[in-house]
Amino acid sequence: MLRHGKFVVLVAAAAVVLAALPAARAGMDPVQAELERVHDLYRAITSYHVLLQGEGVTREQVEAALYDVEQYVKELDNRYATDKLFIDDHRALDEITKVVAKAHFEAALMHARGVDLEGSITQYEKVIDMLGYDPVEWEEQIERAGRPGLLPEAGEMVFEIVSPRQAVEDLKHFWAAGVVTRFKVREYTPDQRKTLYLKRIGGRTDAFSQAAFDLAAKRFQERVAAGLEEFRVVLPPGTYRVESSDQTIHPLEFRLLKGGVPDPIILNPNTFSFELASQDDRCIPRFTLNGLPIKELQAIPYGTYRVHPPKTCNRRLPDKITVEQNSEVTLRTEPEKLDYVKEGQPIFLYITTPPGSTYTLRF
Repeated sequence: MLRHGKFVVLVAAAAVVLAALPAARAGMDPVQAELERVHDLYRAITSYHVLLQGEGVTREQVEAALYDVEQYVKELDNRYATDKLFIDDHRALDEITKVVAKAHFEAALMHARGVDLEGSITQYEKVIDMLGYDPVEWEEQIERAGRPGLLPEAGEMVFEIVSPRQAVEDLKHFWAAGVVTRFKVREYTPDQRKTLYLKRIGGRTDAFSQAAFDLAAKRFQERVAAGLEEFRVVLPPGTYRVESSDQTIHPLEFRLLKGGVPDPIILNPNTFSFELASQDDRCIPRFTLNGLPIKELQAIPYGTYRVHPPKTCNRRLPDKITVEQNSEVTLRTEPEKLDYVKEGQPIFLYITTPPGSTYTLRF
């Protein structure tokens, strides 16, 4: 490996290195052999920068490459879990920790290049978990990009190396194109779950947005069908609808804004109703659910309702009202005593109510 300023030149393909070294390690100190193996796996991961940045790469090739990277990272995680139990050499273990954390960092960059928003965020979160702090301040070097080298008849790869801070800036720019969207799935039968799918009905139609949506929609459908009650997917900004393939379930629409932090989307085939009771007509609010206005308050979905009081209202109203299904009617406020709410402090109401019930809101 030769270093030239901001670039690293690696001669010989990673697969060849991985295949050739086990015999050479015979008789080597076990801890040193493990260090070599961990570094080999890391080099195998970084080699995929070259493929992912190559010209004419198909979507199928990108997905296959990211799958390989994930398998290498999983192997590193498994080895790391074992190493923590059996390696007493703290310096060696610190080196292994560093390499595994860098592998997750590289995987985050590659998932970003492969338009996998969720995969990129998940890998970066693992870096934070391993280090215990924001990698922006890390004093390591990260391979950000790669290309084939110029040496004739040699498996040469040239990597651009940057500080973690520079790499994080790249990731943040990429993540800004997606919105972390949380789902809560309630009361659907297994057969009903298998019919649910995500449809994009508004937003940018460029190749990036379409690829990001296709991957997120696939994960949404898999997780709903698998019976998960709570999960997240990362979607590009736009307007969406959850539908059922047999059209037996009322669809639910939601809107995601760039840079927004949406409330959890509650998927539940049952509904409830609101009834407004107010002695002051100047305080009758508007409501939005999942970023969209609510026109009727009868037979509406469970979820988090944003409250928009008119300008003529001089009293504090709740900012959000989250309603979930329960056999009993309950009410909890945050902060607990509304009389002590400080200026600018948000007010949240948490309500549970049975399906088909009418909940009276008194303003």
